[in-house]
Amino acid sequence: RTGNGLTAVADAAPRGADGAIEGVPAAGLDAAVLFAGRKGAAVAGLATQSLLAYALMPEGRGAYAICVVFSGLLGLLLTPGAHTGMQFFVATGRVSVSQGVSLALAICLAGSAVAALLSAPLIAEGASFFRQADASSFYLALGLIPLQAFAVAFEYQLIGIGRFGQLALLLLLRALTNVGAIAVLVWGLDLGVNGAIAAFAIGHVALIASAVGYLRARWGLRPEAPSRGTLRAVVAYGLRYHAARLGAAFEPRVGVFYLGVVAGRADIGIFAVAITLMLQFSTISNAAGSSLLPRIAGRTGERAELVGLGMRLALWATAAALAAWLAISGPVVRLLLSEAFAPVTPLMWIMAPGMLAYAASSVSMTWFVGSNRPDVCSRAVAAGLAVNLAALVLLYPRIGPEAAAWAMTLSQFVRCAFLVIPFRAATGASWAALWAPQRGDAACLAAIARGAMRPATWRGLVRA
Repeated sequence: RTGNGLTAVADAAPRGADGAIEGVPAAGLDAAVLFAGRKGAAVAGLATQSLLAYALMPEGRGAYAICVVFSGLLGLLLTPGAHTGMQFFVATGRVSVSQGVSLALAICLAGSAVAALLSAPLIAEGASFFRQADASSFYLALGLIPLQAFAVAFEYQLIGIGRFGQLALLLLLRALTNVGAIAVLVWGLDLGVNGAIAAFAIGHVALIASAVGYLRARWGLRPEAPSRGTLRAVVAYGLRYHAARLGAAFEPRVGVFYLGVVAGRADIGIFAVAITLMLQFSTISNAAGSSLLPRIAGRTGERAELVGLGMRLALWATAAALAAWLAISGPVVRLLLSEAFAPVTPLMWIMAPGMLAYAASSVSMTWFVGSNRPDVCSRAVAAGLAVNLAALVLLYPRIGPEAAAWAMTLSQFVRCAFLVIPFRAATGASWAALWAPQRGDAACLAAIARGAMRPATWRGLVRA
């Protein structure tokens, strides 16, 4: 051990003999692989943003954002347990993969049906929020509800069983499929917002079909209903974490909803693009947290050091990536998205500190999920969401759409405090051990980088 005790823990080498690399932390390699997959998807996503920006312009981009965010969050609201509940029970061996997937899909179907029944009358009545896009677009977005919920369930399943190579490939597949579908439907056939929504759906279908095929081939996936007791336990866990799960998805996008009520489509489109670009920097900490979850579920006490290391490295890696992006963001935004989206750049500068706070808090959130304390996460996210909403109400009349960016940053700092302070209290870690670079960090990162660049590592992970 080196530094303050929060050092690299050399887990077993990557799965598969030809993927084994002595001395390289497997958690770090899994994080690197998942990060690479997410970054590949992000590059494809940048192409998606460029295509949509030039084809739809701010007004159409705002209508598309409203529909996608509406369907995604409504689906999450009505599917408690389908994601983290199922993931925790599969990761701890309490249910099989087949039972977990069957349970998740059943919850997603039931929740999606309720979501459609509740929202269809509001769309038909033309409530103020639903005038930000054509009614046909909102009706089409209802079909996204089960697809988005299914896709997220499979992502969580693959993380829960530690199959990061497969997840990285599936995320890349979805992003590339989405780009191709947009090129055909939006640019080729000129279907506008509805074409963009259909392309988004096609990308999710590609991920779901590929995930089912992999789990059937390697894990014997088949319909297998769990017991009623298991169902109750999974839903109960999901309800304890539900506020955190919903809030984590809603909080960065609450500005889109608020602007949907008080602003025009152009302002919605500008902010939606800004938040989409900035959320790409969450992939570093999300990859770190995802790679740790299967290793700490049910045994967080002995893994607190590894979580602390992940938190520290994720924070500094995110800071470096943000600094590099912001230095070139002005001309890049104008080139990729057109001059009409130039106001995106100052919004990203405002949100950058919030993304650093997000990086620090998301890894500690993984620790509470793995220690069967999801209620801590729910309280933290609820506090951040309350601050976000309060800041929007207070600041929007004074500074306009920039209020959404400031509200997002303030909320992330509050959430970070509600997570990191309890983590320190539970683990006894010092502030320096969580924030400051430690001796051995550079060597750990170098070992992970060397391992991630070896083809044998990728073969071992993907074949598992």
